[in-house]
Amino acid sequence: MATRSRARSPGRAEAAVRQHTASWVAPVGKVGLAAQGVLYGVVAILALQVASGHGQEQPDQTGAIEAVAGQPFGRFLLFVLAVGLALHCVWRLVLAARGDVVGDDAATIAKRIGQLGRSVLYGGFTVVATRLLLNTRSSGGGSQESQKATATVLGWPTGPFLVAATGVVVAGVGVWHARKVFTRSFEDDLDLSDASEMTRTAVLAAGSAGYLARGVAFGLVGWFLVQASVTHDPNDAGGLDSALKRVADADYGPDLLRLLALGLLMFGVYRILDARYRSREAIANA
Repeated sequence: MATRSRARSPGRAEAAVRQHTASWVAPVGKVGLAAQGVLYGVVAILALQVASGHGQEQPDQTGAIEAVAGQPFGRFLLFVLAVGLALHCVWRLVLAARGDVVGDDAATIAKRIGQLGRSVLYGGFTVVATRLLLNTRSSGGGSQESQKATATVLGWPTGPFLVAATGVVVAGVGVWHARKVFTRSFEDDLDLSDASEMTRTAVLAAGSAGYLARGVAFGLVGWFLVQASVTHDPNDAGGLDSALKRVADADYGPDLLRLLALGLLMFGVYRILDARYRSREAIANA
């Protein structure tokens, strides 16, 4: 009897979370998606500046937050962005806690872990924005932190294997994003019943281009991690900004980076449209 009670308790806990978050999880998720869209839009603009040889900020999410802070009315804009990022963090955390209405199998457990990881990521972005609001800068850029972490792991006995495995996982996430160009699975989460044909076409085109670019970006980061595991050089690793800058330094790099930046801009646009058109059921059970 005690064993059966312990087996049922997680289900009751998840049901309680669903009950207490049902009234606000959807609006919080919509604001969080829009904030993600704004962030990617600024990343794309920074990447375009790098491609033109005029980039000063790092073309990643942290650099985007810092760029927002430097604009006219920057503190107000940064406050709005910080709130949106915090809500994105809360939304992902709630999704991890809510679980799946049909119960947990290996796929849904992995999905919940993924939601938790995204919550931690956007919690970090919120901290960066909050530090800037308080006039205290973060300790370093995304690539610097990534390279420090990679250097530490490479020093472990199984470090190169772990770094390579991480790179493969990150690249796999990139492939998962890029395949949405063909599967258009993101369309299943949208409610476009009231949208015009032109709007529908624009949303799906932005989503396809955006997911492809995001997949390529993840793939680049994963590839550089694998390269770092082979060369045992943490400088070969890095975050999104490092990957985009290395694209710019390659043959035909500036043109390739412009295409990638435009794709990331489309992902930002899509995320804002996603916030408008994602169905309530999908946003509460993502």
